[in-house]
Amino acid sequence: MKKLLMAVYLLIAASSFAQQGTLLVANKDDNTLSFVDLKQLKVIATIPVGVGPHEVSVSPSGKFAAVANYGNRAGASHSVSVIDVAKKESVKEIDMGEYIRPHGMEFISEDELIVTSEAKKALLRVNIQTGSVSLVAMTDQLTSHMVAYSHNDQKAYVANINSGTVSVIDVKQNKLLQNIALKPGIEGLAVSPDGKELWVANQKEDITSVINTSTLTTVMEFPAKKLAYRVRFLANGKYAAVSNGTAGSVSIYDVAAKKWVKDIDVVSAALAVDPDPGGIAVSLDNKWMFVCTTGLNQVVVINTSDWSIATRINTGKGPDGIYYSKVEMK
Repeated sequence: MKKLLMAVYLLIAASSFAQQGTLLVANKDDNTLSFVDLKQLKVIATIPVGVGPHEVSVSPSGKFAAVANYGNRAGASHSVSVIDVAKKESVKEIDMGEYIRPHGMEFISEDELIVTSEAKKALLRVNIQTGSVSLVAMTDQLTSHMVAYSHNDQKAYVANINSGTVSVIDVKQNKLLQNIALKPGIEGLAVSPDGKELWVANQKEDITSVINTSTLTTVMEFPAKKLAYRVRFLANGKYAAVSNGTAGSVSIYDVAAKKWVKDIDVVSAALAVDPDPGGIAVSLDNKWMFVCTTGLNQVVVINTSDWSIATRINTGKGPDGIYYSKVEMK
């Protein structure tokens, strides 16, 4: 009976959802990547990747994805898996060599992406066609974890967790410009679509900092919930979302007004499980937000018109990194 009710629920959700495209979800605890068909609101394929896939990014066309194989407690990994989205298969695994613990990544063009090497304090450039790996710049900071990229000025921003700094890097010139001093614990970060602001979440201090990208100064700090973890803007830049790992919620902010809008609880209090919300993706039409809940092995789908939870999609174990592709599944 429960399965029947869930099937009916998903059918109703899918009919009202009417969203095209695919979600790519990195399941870090079972070393896989899941393909979520947004027409059906379910996983239609899961493929193996490297050990400890923490983050995923998608090329501008949506045709290719890259997965950072970070490793686990047993050992560090040093590879990036390249995925053909339409074919739902891994086409190559690029060895990062000495640059172990690859983590944060963003495509800077259809063929190239930038990737952090957490252990080596570096930002790398990877060509997914040739498999070449080259150094962009050394951060010389502790735990260079996540990266955000601005196509407006070709600058990258690397969050250095234990140093409490953000490294500002000119990707075109392969040059470290500055390390912005914040506080240890910063991790999730994102550049606004207009390139004017950088938002940085601090999981230890429970704050989110807003940085002016022209002056590289902090213009505002928002109080955040426990373990502020990831940041994502809607495509139109109107709202920003911060996932709060320990609090089990997602905080929504009005970007222009610089005001908190709402906290969305992603798990029922009746469930004795830590949902641990993490990675966030958004649809190109700004109507839907997708949040990985690592503890629940699910992606939560949020309707941005009223910030309600529309449905939940089961994934693999430990979903963390997530990205939207406009490529449709067949």
